[in-house]
Amino acid sequence: MNTPTLKKKSILLPAFLIFFIVHTNQMGVGIAGVQRVIFFESKQDAWISILVSYIGMTVIIFSICYILRSYKDKDLFDIHVNLFGKFFGNVLNMLYILYILAALLSIIIGYTEIVQAWIFPDMKSWIISTFILILTIYGVYGGIRTIAGVSFITFFLAIWLVLLIYEPIRYMDWTNFLPILEASPKDILKGAYKTSFTVLGLEILFFVYPYIRNKDKVHFFAQIAVFGSFFLILLLTIVAIGYYSGEQLEKTIWATLSLFKIIQFPNLERFEFFAVSMWLVIILPNTLFMMWAATRGLKKIFGIKQRRLVAIVSIMMIGLSLIFNRRVENNLYVDYVGVVGFWLVFVYTLLLFLVVVIRNKIVSRRNTENAS
Repeated sequence: MNTPTLKKKSILLPAFLIFFIVHTNQMGVGIAGVQRVIFFESKQDAWISILVSYIGMTVIIFSICYILRSYKDKDLFDIHVNLFGKFFGNVLNMLYILYILAALLSIIIGYTEIVQAWIFPDMKSWIISTFILILTIYGVYGGIRTIAGVSFITFFLAIWLVLLIYEPIRYMDWTNFLPILEASPKDILKGAYKTSFTVLGLEILFFVYPYIRNKDKVHFFAQIAVFGSFFLILLLTIVAIGYYSGEQLEKTIWATLSLFKIIQFPNLERFEFFAVSMWLVIILPNTLFMMWAATRGLKKIFGIKQRRLVAIVSIMMIGLSLIFNRRVENNLYVDYVGVVGFWLVFVYTLLLFLVVVIRNKIVSRRNTENAS
């Protein structure tokens, strides 16, 4: 099965964009409050949990790149069909698509909740989700080059926000990190497990890879991307633990956004309002790539035009977002998506890696026997 990249060389992307694509897909709604989730498990040793999670990310990136190199210009949907046949391959494809759509919905309801909690408490959920999806439809209709360009631009539009944490750093209490290594190995692993919910997004490599021109550099830029994600989460977590007391952090739902409360400018007293608005820029690459990947997979399975599928899926997302009106329901749903994402992105990728390794050895042995 040939991918469109073999026919349309003009839409191929340079490998350095992988850094922006992977990094922006990992940084979404979760980064607004990840510190609290990790702190619940490993307390002041949360930074160790993040380090363990980073090691896991590097292994997964290596595994994904190995799988993709073995199939050259095929994405995950093609690889499933090649490995398991058309029927079982498409069953796996549908499961993966359902996960992507579930993750897309979790981002929409997550950002909706932030907007309602911080800026517009009386605004209807469907209005916010409709606005997000209109931007998503417009971007996906532009194609993969447009979506990649959005991830590139939004990185620079949002990264400067990190510089503003200099103010909370001035008020940090470094004794909040003592005693070090108090958490048990089990608690540290639990914290790493919770961190993995936030760093989901690196699986976008499975779908973007066929569109990269110089594929030999993909692994390098992907590893830099996950290091950037690791460093950002580590920095924000260290600042949050140092700035808040343990009891405060456990009660602060969106610790990152709350850090912006003490930042004031002469003409902008409530800077956190601006930060919440900027968070739409941060989540936009998430919604674009997820919508693009899911509808691309559906197109391969059902043969329906992608533009039509984008409209259908968007209407479904708006309808489903109306179901979630309470924080308890939102949290449960996001947690379930995170658990499924951990098993699909981390565990299943390793299993698929082993299958491809065995397959490659069998193919190599057959080629050797035929040559002799």
